[in-house]
Formats: sequence, C-alpha cells, structure tokens
Amino acid sequence: MNARWAVLVAFYLVLGLLGAWYLSGTTSPGADLATYQRAGDALLTTGNPYSANAGVPEDYVYRYPPLLAMIIPVLGWPPLWFTLIGLATIVPIVVGYRVSGPAGLLPVALLVGAWGQQLINGNAQAFVVALLAIVPLTRGAGAIGLAVATMLKIHPLLAIVWYAGRQEWRLLGIYAVAMAVLTLVQLPWIPDMIEFYLADPVATETIPGMSLRVLGVVPWIIGTAAVGVAAFVFARTRYGWLLATLFQLVALPRVLMVNLALLLAAPLPPRAAQGSTERPRPAPSTTPG
Repeated sequence: MNARWAVLVAFYLVLGLLGAWYLSGTTSPGADLATYQRAGDALLTTGNPYSANAGVPEDYVYRYPPLLAMIIPVLGWPPLWFTLIGLATIVPIVVGYRVSGPAGLLPVALLVGAWGQQLINGNAQAFVVALLAIVPLTRGAGAIGLAVATMLKIHPLLAIVWYAGRQEWRLLGIYAVAMAVLTLVQLPWIPDMIEFYLADPVATETIPGMSLRVLGVVPWIIGTAAVGVAAFVFARTRYGWLLATLFQLVALPRVLMVNLALLLAAPLPPRAAQGSTERPRPAPSTTPG
C-alpha cells in the first residue's frame, strides 16, 4: 500500500471512528449474546425459545430462527463466542483486500463503528457477514454457507436473486437442499417462530429514520422491488453481489446502523473482472514464439 492509499484509509478511519463514537451510546458489551443465551435457556426449559421475550426490552427481543437458540448452549460460553465473533469479523476484511486490494480497506475503515459494535455486543451478524462475503468466492460451499446465514438472520434468503440472475441453477439447488435440511433440524420450533412473527409486532417493528418502511409500506415495497430487479438484471456484472447485498439491506423493516456492516460482504472487484469476483489474472500470450 502506497502513501496515498494510507492517507485515504486514515481519512476513512477518522470518519469511521466518528461513527463509532455516535454508536457508543447504543453499544452494550455482550448484550446480544445474553439475548441468545436467554432464548437457548428458554428452548431447553420451556421448549419455546421465544417465550424468553416476555418482559424483555424491545432491543433485546429474540427475533431469529431457532438455530441460534439451539447452538448457543454449546457455543455461548463467552470466551469461545467472542473468539468466534472476532474470527468471523476478520473474514470480510481479508476478502475485501483480496478482491479489491487497498480499496477494499476503505469500507472497513468507514464502517468500523458498525462492525465494531457487532463484535462488542456479540451479535451473530458477524457470522452472517462472513458467510455472505465468501459466497461469490466459492461454489457449493458458498451455497451451503448462504443457507446457514439465512437460518441465522433470515434476510440472506434474498441473496438467491444473485444465483437466479446468473442462472446458477445447480448452486441454487444446493442452497435449497441445505435449507431443507436446516429446516428439518429446526422443525419442532418452526411453529413457535411463525407464531412469534405473526402475533408479536415487535418482531418486525420499524426503527424510525433507518428504513424505507418509515415512508410507508408502498414506498418500502417499491424501493425493495426496484433494488431486487436491479440485482437480478446486473447479477453478472461487478456490481451483482453488491446489489444483492443492498437488496437485503433495503428490505429490512428494522434497519440499525450496525446493519451497515453487511456492506463489507460485497467488495467491488476490479473493472477488468466483469462477471467475476476473482482478481484478474494475466492473460496467456497469443503471440507465436
């Protein structure tokens, strides 16, 4: 990295640190892990991970599929959980540099508050971002990872528009099979999840000012559909995965600043790598001799 890039990254980092300062008031070390732990305890004691939401402040309601509550009794020991969160946080940073070079560090610096908060709070979004980041770089493993991400936060489901736009039907099939297996594993608690989402308005309540939904349901649907169509049409371009990620972000009814860390999963590849997320390689010479 030359001096100009170092200065630019430093400038972005200053902006990112200002964002982190802004988020400091809503950062609560370990709070999200505690939410998962309550859901895990409720699953083991009552058979319903959503029963732990009674009397809990809105910001600490368990809003996810049962999978997190199922695995947290095993992985939720704080030293282990935060180690895993830290490793997951590194993944999109490494991928960003691999795909985009020094330019890949700019969003990392700018969004230090977003990914820093998910790290400190112990939010599972770090795993979602890591899994999304490797989808364009892998094949079948990426499709399975996308299914796992879907079962952690639901919204990665929308990323299948990238496979559809690229006509990657085999990978879409692998994703579907992985989803079926994960759904079967969670089947005893799926009815509880459906009841929670249908009966409790807190499940999808809008955060004012952070989602298109605050403008009304119609603008939210139209805006989300527009980004989804763009993600499908331009799936084969260098902007394809970024648009698929934006599609997820725009569709969220509850958008927090920490959710902006999703953008780390979609670094732009060089212009020469149209239709691919791999860094360009020198073409073989066609000159005789």
